Amino acid sequence: MLLAGRLDPDDLPNSAYARELRTGLAKLRFKDSLEPQYVAEHLQRVRLRVRAWSCLYIAWICIFAAAQFARTGVANVTFWVLALGTLPCAVALGWLAWSHRYARWYLPAARVLVPLSGAMFAFFVAQALGDAQDEELACLTVNIVAAVIFAGLLYRASLFAALSIVAAFAISGCILAVQAPLELAKSVLVLAMTATVCGIIYRNMERSSRRGYLKSGLIAELTARDSLTGLANRRTFDEHLLRVWQQAQRDGRMLSILMIDIDHFKAYNDAFGHQAGDAVLRRAGQVLRDFARRPLDIAARFGGEEFAIVLYDLSIANVLDIAERLRQAMRFGSPPKREAGSPGITISVGVGVVMPTVGRTPQGAVQLADEALYEAKKGGRNRVVLKGIEEYRNLTTGSFHVR
Repeated sequence: MLLAGRLDPDDLPNSAYARELRTGLAKLRFKDSLEPQYVAEHLQRVRLRVRAWSCLYIAWICIFAAAQFARTGVANVTFWVLALGTLPCAVALGWLAWSHRYARWYLPAARVLVPLSGAMFAFFVAQALGDAQDEELACLTVNIVAAVIFAGLLYRASLFAALSIVAAFAISGCILAVQAPLELAKSVLVLAMTATVCGIIYRNMERSSRRGYLKSGLIAELTARDSLTGLANRRTFDEHLLRVWQQAQRDGRMLSILMIDIDHFKAYNDAFGHQAGDAVLRRAGQVLRDFARRPLDIAARFGGEEFAIVLYDLSIANVLDIAERLRQAMRFGSPPKREAGSPGITISVGVGVVMPTVGRTPQGAVQLADEALYEAKKGGRNRVVLKGIEEYRNLTTGSFHVR
């Protein structure tokens, strides 16, 4: 799975992280639940940057408003644009950046307030150019850079903000006729080039960030899976079982645990070799994966030739049907070119159906399924045995029968 230090997404064909890596990140937007997860991580990563930018932005607008007031007093529309338009937008963004509502409300607000405040500042700069304050154009360039890179927006929203600022300046310049047409065109071109360069840089930054997020998720999945079968490993199974146990307890739902053992696997391994045994385990992983596709279900390699499945909130009839179909799906013959009459592969399945309650633990449910598996093997193997809620009620967790 890690070849020459490189991740291979093909090792996890059912992984959402691997699927996104294979697409090449062309759209800079993930599918399903990955996008909100990435956005949440993005917001936490850029929060310090956003806080610093918002404070500087507020101070910046205050300085410009004070300077405009000193030059013209209150009898000038640009002062009021800064004081009653741009400054409140900056204050709102700053407040959200420092508040506990940041994760939920900052991005929706910033998508509107960043381009709006930038457009109003562009009007101020256009007016300033009419008063021969050409240095203000450099300030608008800085505003574009900040809107793209420091405001915490995602790529598309940041590019929209930058282009909105350029468009607002161009429209204001045309309406106010602050420059000769050629000079205005040059100013607009400079701003457009700034927005374009910043957009390219920020696109590469977000692309790299998204790729890093996917690789981190893929590494986490790889460490949570058994390398041979691709199923969840024992640690992941235990963690998942505890989570769904707590949820089932809150919701009053049943949990079913299937313990699966490949019959006579050691003899099969000794007869046909470890490669044939590994092929059986990989085949088992492929089969079991198809029986645990719902979000709260899981299939895992429990250890050696033992596997386990957790099924959330199914009736006993449905669970028995699944266990029987699983048993049938795992019946296949011995490797070719071997001695005739060699037994094929079969499995024994022990099913424990429980209702999680206060005072009971997931370990007892696993023990119940394991005792059902022991009975299936003792009864001749290649069969399903189920123990239900009544047997679980009488079970003493951690007290094992001599076998």
